[in-house]
Amino acid sequence: MSTDRPGAGVVWARVEEGFHVGSRKGVFLGYIDRQSDGVFLAYDGTSRVVGRFSALTAAMAAVTNGQPPQDAEITLEQVRVPAPRSLGREAAS
Repeated sequence: MSTDRPGAGVVWARVEEGFHVGSRKGVFLGYIDRQSDGVFLAYDGTSRVVGRFSALTAAMAAVTNGQPPQDAEITLEQVRVPAPRSLGREAAS
């Protein structure tokens, strides 16, 4: 098996329903968050939007291949930014 092909060594973990995290050899690549309308928003390792995708596999490929962010095509009205998951804050009631 060739390790120089795109996607080689990438591991995707489903953290929760609709939220996937990608890494390669222990290095964080980015994440994918499924929106309520079914669209997958892909983010790079610095939490910048890579793009909007109708298929999870397309979003995974974008994060894996390190496509440049497409900030100009996504406005704040269209993006639901997830709350940081590592702060340990309790959800508001």
